This record gives sequence, structure tokens and C-alpha cells, in this order.
Amino acid sequence: MQRLRIQLLCGLFLFFVAACVISRQPGFSVLALFFFGMAAYLMFYFYINPLAKLWRTMKRIEPQMQASSYRQFLKIVNDRVSDQEQKIAWETKRREQVESILFSMVEGVVATDSSGKISFVNPAAERIFQIEPGTALGKYPREVWRDFELVEMFHQVFVNGEPQSREFELDTPQKTYLKVEISPIRFGEYDEAQGVLAMVRDLTRLRQLETIRTDFVANVSHELRTPLTSIKGFIETLLDGGIDSRETTKRFLTIMYQETERLNRLIADLLDLSRLESGQAELNRTKVFLAPLVEEVRLTLQEQMAAKNISFSVELGPTPVWADEDQIREVLFNLIDNAIKYSTDGGSIKVREINRGDQQEFIVCDQGIGIPKKSIPRIFERFYRVDKARSREMGGTGLGLSIVKHIIERHDGKVWVESELGKGSCFHFLLPKYEGEEK
Repeated sequence: MQRLRIQLLCGLFLFFVAACVISRQPGFSVLALFFFGMAAYLMFYFYINPLAKLWRTMKRIEPQMQASSYRQFLKIVNDRVSDQEQKIAWETKRREQVESILFSMVEGVVATDSSGKISFVNPAAERIFQIEPGTALGKYPREVWRDFELVEMFHQVFVNGEPQSREFELDTPQKTYLKVEISPIRFGEYDEAQGVLAMVRDLTRLRQLETIRTDFVANVSHELRTPLTSIKGFIETLLDGGIDSRETTKRFLTIMYQETERLNRLIADLLDLSRLESGQAELNRTKVFLAPLVEEVRLTLQEQMAAKNISFSVELGPTPVWADEDQIREVLFNLIDNAIKYSTDGGSIKVREINRGDQQEFIVCDQGIGIPKKSIPRIFERFYRVDKARSREMGGTGLGLSIVKHIIERHDGKVWVESELGKGSCFHFLLPKYEGEEK
């Protein structure tokens, strides 16, 4: 750079000498000479000084750098600027990739800066904590969460620099179970924490599945033990001398037969439900009209309807659906059988349909005892009964509606219930319409 400075100063000196010589010529004033001098000064001040600063900066970055000419110096500067532009572009691209990964993660990610304020929250964390997008940025954790243990966990990790992991149960409208792992952010292994990074996993679905599994095992055990205990008791009574009475023996054997049938129905429903949930039950879809299937079910259950003096009406048109005939027959049987069981004497059952575009909605309504509002969300769960004693008395297994739900969902449909206590229930389900064998 010193050589470049000397070269430019020599050039300015020669320029000044030439200007002096020219000033002696007629018509060339002293004012023109002043302007030439001022131009030289401005060039030195605004051009040479910045180049000198740039040179010193580059020498600090790369001490071995040498430049023998002004052109070579500019080439070196241009090369270094190009390298820096490439590095900046690469860093920008990498940052965008990291941000896209963080924003697409299923787990929640929350980060704080060196002041303890929240500097980053991905959409998953906003969804898990039910935070409005962007509202948590720039706030302290205590301003965002009311849970003292969670806020204290952020503080402890930031102060002590030791990772922590804990599970939380948030009191939201629907209980939420979370696992939070918080680690300090350091730029070096032994540097002080410059913030914390929290990974949040939503365990709600897992806890629900664990609860369902536990309930399922308990319910199956209970449902199997009840009839087995009854059968065992009658057998012991017969062995202790009850068999000598023909009338007692016949009555006990009749009850034992009924309990055995109940076990058979339970095992059959369990096997059906297992096949549906595992996907082993194949769907043999064909063009199906529901009116003939409803008539078959009515004939099968006509004795039960006659015993309770229940009227039965059907309002179904000629619209076919694309479905597995056997499975839809099972759906209709379960829904109509339930309608009969929970109808009062002299009630009525109606089966009708509604056109829903590319789907057809079918409705099975009764005028029975109805379902309490709090039980409606759980009515399709396995073994769930509104009135356990009444259901067992009528021989139900508690799996019928769960089977209905799985069958309809396998047909890409939907099932739901509308009910009012004391006024009856209406079960709705959707099935795709038949549009040709190409489906």
C-alpha cells in the first residue's frame, strides 16, 4: 500500500508541476491553479485514505498479502469481496435450511437469548402451548406461561447451566401431557450460557393410548370373568347335589348356555374388532343398495321388535353406495339392534337417508332413553357403556359401536350421534356413492 501511495503522490506532483508550467501561459489564471490543487487534495482525502484503511484491515485478516501495483491490489480486493459474498450466501442458505427444519418439526422448540427473553418459538410449540403466533417473542417465560415449575425450569437451566428434563400436565380445556427438555446454549464448551433451548414433546396421545390399553385389559378381564364366574358357580351347585333336581338342572343349564353365548359373542366381537384395527379384514367393495340390507336386518330382529311393540319405518331411495356388503350389514345390525335395546315399549325406529353430494348420509333414529351429553364423546370407545348394568342385562358386549366406527372409517366415511336424554338417539354415517366399477 505504501508503494501505491508513493505512486499516487508522484503522479499528483507531476500534475502540479504541469499545472504550474501551464499557468505561465497566457490566459491561465491563478484560480485555475487553485482548483487543480483542490482536486488533488480531495482525491487524496476521499480516495487514498479509504484505500489505506482497507489495506490495513486486509493485512490484519491476511498478513501475507502483497500487492505491487494498484491493479493487483484491486484484484485482490475484488477476489476477497467475492469470497465473502459466497460465504454470506452459503451462511444465509444454511440458516434458511435450519429455520425450515425447526419450523417443520413435530416437536416444539423454544429458545431464549442472553437476557432470558424468548427469541424463537416454532409453530409446533405455539400449537402445543396454545400461543398466538409471534406473541411470545421478546417476552420472559414467566410472561408467557403460568405454570411455575415450567418457568422455574427455564430459570434454573439458564443460571446453573445444567440440562433438565421433566414431564408436565397442563390444565387446559383438555388435559395436555408434555415432556420438556431444556439445555443451555453455549458457543464453547466452557463458555457461560448465552440462553437456553427447550424441546417440547406432546405426550397427550401416548397417555390416552396407554389409558385405553389399560382400560381395555381391565374391561376384557371383567367381561370374561363375569360369565365364567357365573358358569363356575352353577357347575359347583350341580356337583354339590343340585343335579338331582331335574327342574333346577334345566334352569341352571339354560343360564349356563346363555352365559356361554355371551362369551361367544364377546370373543367374536373382539376378533372382528382386531381384524378391523389391524387392516386384515379385506374390503370387497361392490355396488350396494341399503334398502334390501335393512330389510334383512329387520327380519332377523323382528321378534325383539314385536316383544317391545316397536314400529319400524324405512325411507331409503335407489341410490347405491360403494361398500362391502357384509360389513355394512353388520353396521346396520349393530345400530338397529342398539335402537331396539334402548327403545321403550311402543316406540319407533326410523331409517332414512340424505344426499350429501358425492356421499350419502344414512340415519338410524329411535325414541328411546337417549344418551347423556357427557357420554356422547366416548360412545364409540371399546367397552364404554352409558348404563353398564342395563347393557349387560340385555346381553351387550360394549364393542358394537366401536366396530361400527372402524367399518365406516375404513370406507372413508364418518359416523356420529345426536341424542337428547329421554327423547331418543340418531346415529348418522356417511358412505361414498357408487360411481362405477373403475373405483
